[in-house]
Amino acid sequence: MKWKLLFAISIFWALGSGCASPNLAPQAPDKPWQPEKASQPTGTPAGTTSLKFVVPADPALPYERGEVHVDSAHPYTLPELIDLAERSSPDTRIAWEQSRQAAFSVGLEEAAYLPKVTAEVLGGLEHLPTPIPDNVDPRGYFNLNAKEILPSLVIKWLLFDFGKRKGKIEAAKQTSVAANVAFTGAHQKLIFDVAKAYFALDADRAQLHVAEEALKTSKTLQEASEAKKKRGLETQTEVAMARRGTAKAQFDLEKSRAAANDAYHALLEAMGLTPTIRLQIDESAGRTLPKGLADEVRSYIDRALVRRPDIVASLAKLRASDGEITAAKAEYYPTIGVEGLVSQNIGSLNIDNGPNYRVNEPSASILMKISFPLYDGGVRKDKLEIERSKNAQAQQELSKVQDEAVRQVAKTYDAVKSALAEYQSALALVEASNLSYSSALGSYQGGVGTFTDAVSTETDKVQALSAQAQAYASVLTAAAALAFSTGELTSTEALNSAP
Repeated sequence: MKWKLLFAISIFWALGSGCASPNLAPQAPDKPWQPEKASQPTGTPAGTTSLKFVVPADPALPYERGEVHVDSAHPYTLPELIDLAERSSPDTRIAWEQSRQAAFSVGLEEAAYLPKVTAEVLGGLEHLPTPIPDNVDPRGYFNLNAKEILPSLVIKWLLFDFGKRKGKIEAAKQTSVAANVAFTGAHQKLIFDVAKAYFALDADRAQLHVAEEALKTSKTLQEASEAKKKRGLETQTEVAMARRGTAKAQFDLEKSRAAANDAYHALLEAMGLTPTIRLQIDESAGRTLPKGLADEVRSYIDRALVRRPDIVASLAKLRASDGEITAAKAEYYPTIGVEGLVSQNIGSLNIDNGPNYRVNEPSASILMKISFPLYDGGVRKDKLEIERSKNAQAQQELSKVQDEAVRQVAKTYDAVKSALAEYQSALALVEASNLSYSSALGSYQGGVGTFTDAVSTETDKVQALSAQAQAYASVLTAAAALAFSTGELTSTEALNSAP
């Protein structure tokens, strides 16, 4: 009876331990959560009553970041920045691990063609009261006591399944293709994000140069007005206006510095680098841009439809869905396999504590197994309909991705054309503004022009230079977006993406 008592005690202990679980949730909606070992409310110093909703620090949660080696004295070009990002970005590492997982899944499905071999050991004690006729034993039963160990080697080999394994393997292979394409797409997106942030930084630094030039021209105009005031040719009001213009130019310069600093940190973020890293960034200014695109939009669209990672991945997912349909259809057919068993029976047996009868003999079996599903409550039918629905969904997703690709290519194509036209206009505007400002400043210094004309042309010159800088960056950004939309963006093309 001892084992019955121990069994009852274990059951009551298990039930009691479940009821004695600590209250892990906060005590009230206005009380902060406290860890079990905390003696004070989270974030509350000893001896105080104020409650603070602060998550306690966990010393087992370090910030682990791979070390990135950079040359602080080297000005990095865009291809170098992209190469650095591809070696350090967590996004590409995540995509790589996902592609590896998909590759292992193919091997997992291919293993279904191989036999499964298992070593098992079954052993224990058994006390079994067994009924017998009263004329044999007045009690009407006898006690059978057995001790047994059964080591065995089991083999199961599925030989034929009407294409279920083949369909599963095809689905896994296509899923692996989709994961590999997604890995390539992650790199292309990283390249585009870095290029876009780089060109944005370029634009803000160009605006900074414009602000520095604006400050110089404001100081020149201020000096001219102060010189004329000394000669009695200018009023105090115009001098004050000139000084105000210089102060505003200084303010605009500081704003431009702040914007350039924000753009620098945005570039580090796009690269997946920590903000504590200091990089020198080479400028892309000075390139000669063409006046138009070399190819028609149809050419870009045709290349996108056969090359874009999202389109190729969607097609692979559709093919994977075809494999799942094949596997689901095979569920309606029988499977044929072989099962074998080799074991050793090591044990003893006695009846009513009589003499022990021992055995230590091998046994073996090999059986052909044919399994034919007859009824499953509609499970196979529902599985097949689900896979067919997923296939129809994959077809629609492919069509949607293709339509989106056509729209994106057309949109970015027009954006490049517009940016190029805007840049050409900005060049002409800068040339005209420089001539106008030089003429107005010379006239004002010579005493034949007005202060208002000089200020107006100075403002026009600054605005023209700013427009040129912005248009230049817009051309490069739009060209990179066009290359990205066609699925052809590489490190080299990111730098040379302007058509």
